[in-house]
Amino acid sequence: MLVAVTGGLGRIGRAVLAELAATGYETLCVDVGPVGGQGPGYRRADLRELWQALDALDGVDAVVHLAGVGVPESHTNHPLLAEQATFAANTVSTYNVLRAAAAVGATRVVWASSETVLGAPFAVQAPAYLPLDDDHPTCPETSYALSKAVGEDLARHFTRASGLSVVGLRFSVVMDEGDYPLLRRYWQDPGIGRWNLWSYVDLRDVAWSCRLALEADVQGAAAVLIAAADTLMTHPTADLLKATMPEVPVKRRLGRYESLINSEQARHLLRYDPRYSWRETIPGAVEPAVEVEPLSAPTGMGGSVDRRVV
Repeated sequence: MLVAVTGGLGRIGRAVLAELAATGYETLCVDVGPVGGQGPGYRRADLRELWQALDALDGVDAVVHLAGVGVPESHTNHPLLAEQATFAANTVSTYNVLRAAAAVGATRVVWASSETVLGAPFAVQAPAYLPLDDDHPTCPETSYALSKAVGEDLARHFTRASGLSVVGLRFSVVMDEGDYPLLRRYWQDPGIGRWNLWSYVDLRDVAWSCRLALEADVQGAAAVLIAAADTLMTHPTADLLKATMPEVPVKRRLGRYESLINSEQARHLLRYDPRYSWRETIPGAVEPAVEVEPLSAPTGMGGSVDRRVV
């Protein structure tokens, strides 16, 4: 099976290519970077152009679509321009990849959606309930999240219009072993990570989930949350909720450090069960001896936002 990985020169793309190659897949790296030095398994393409997507995906059996804009970045004095560029790039490239995949006869597309489709950073309204799961209403609050929600609609459209099956992976913030020593700033100020409920997912689990999604027996379109089993905090999860969102209904009793992003649907559909935790890298992390101090804006997440998303 020949699998194209778009955004293959990025951190996540490289990890996915390595995971697939190690398990016997023939791979093709697709990115917008220069061709020079990339080798025969590389195709350069700007996926905002349909003709380039068609050329890049010609002959592939499946696609892992990771290319896109994660955080609006611009030197303009008008942030709305950067927001619009993010939305346009992500929606058009996803449309083109799905259209091209169907046209060249690929049977499966796995693509990077996001936990943010469910409302993070919750500045407009609080979650309807916790932990978040895939049944939670979609309520995107940023251009990035809106582009991912539109992508999920596009996936449903193309599965109806062709024989393509599409699996959207709603990734949490992706971290690796190099990031974990930096978590102490989160422990000192719980407000930093509350925008996405202190959730994360290890890069190794992200790459693994992409392979699982390629292999899963899924028909039509599906979208599932992909997160670690725990939060990135040393504070107990219940204490964090009590201090920041006491009015949000909690559906069940929570484990001491349990993630508020529930990946149960991914476990059911893909056999995904997160294997990695920052606690293995920093085993000496100590739980605070005092309760979390109350934080501002209890009905919204607010605060500083670390949006290192796909």
